[in-house]
Order: sequence, then C-alpha cells, then structure tokens
Amino acid sequence: MDLGVRRILIQILVVPFISCVALMGSDPPTSCCFSYTARKLPRNFVVDYYETSSLCSQPAVVFQTKRGKQVCADPSETWVQEYVNDLELN
Repeated sequence: MDLGVRRILIQILVVPFISCVALMGSDPPTSCCFSYTARKLPRNFVVDYYETSSLCSQPAVVFQTKRGKQVCADPSETWVQEYVNDLELN
C-alpha cells in the first residue's frame, strides 16, 4: 500500500476519534446530587464545599464535614448561601 494512501486512511480513522474525545470534554462530572439534605447542618461540622458540575441534572452545593462525609444541599436555601459565603471569607 502506498505511503500517501496509508496516511489518508489513518487520518480518516483518527480524526473522528479525536473529535469524539473532544466532545466529551476534559472534565466530566465526578459527582452529581439527586436529592438535598432535609436538615440544616451545624456550621461547625462543615469544613469545605464545592458546587456540582453544570452537566448534572440539578444544581447543588456539596458540603464536606469534619468526619469526611459529603452532604448535598440546595443552593437556593438561605443557610446554604450563608455557609458558602462564610467558607469563602475564611
């Protein structure tokens, strides 16, 4: 098989694969929340937080506790916003 034909065939096979990988993105969601905590967490239990990816079906703030647990919370709740602001300032 001619070298030029090989290059073209390789490009035909490789380019769609690279396109698929690029569409998937480099940062797929690592965790999503499907329900929120029903109770307000004690503030002294919370040590950190992160927001779930916009690719998740519903937005959420995930609080990390002193004991290493992760708790999903509704970002529209007042107490959640207060905790996030407090954690950002400290």
